[in-house]
Amino acid sequence: MPNMIRLRRVGRNKQANFRVVVVDKQAPRDGAYIESIGFYNPRSEPAELRLDLEKLDGWVAKGAQMTDTVASLARKARKGGDRVVEIVPLSGRPPKPAAPVETPPAKPARGAAAKAAKTEAPPADDAAAPVADEAPAPADEAPAATDGEAGETPES
Repeated sequence: MPNMIRLRRVGRNKQANFRVVVVDKQAPRDGAYIESIGFYNPRSEPAELRLDLEKLDGWVAKGAQMTDTVASLARKARKGGDRVVEIVPLSGRPPKPAAPVETPPAKPARGAAAKAAKTEAPPADDAAAPVADEAPAPADEAPAATDGEAGETPES
């Protein structure tokens, strides 16, 4: 009897997942199967696909026919996935890299430790008081006259 490679529905109501299985052509959709060669979860974002392409090719070489949906998923698996379907290794999802752990800020000191911290002299901060670099006025300039007209020199 000819074999088919098709999807077998598993999961709860309205939460379907599918196994990619090899079955007898006349077997019911969710009935007995010969071998499971993959898994498809269309509900995740992007859809998750695990497919053993070597087993799939072996069954196709033996004469098994793929349904249109399985053929489409196999094409996507050979391409390495697309924006809709993510190819996951058969062993499962690779572990995500650990996020760097941030330490919480230190709690303020209380009691005797707080009093000791307040009595200590604050560190000298030389950068807090900027030093002005003012050059002295040139010696050949005369100071401006405030009494009388401009240009007159005071007489003694």
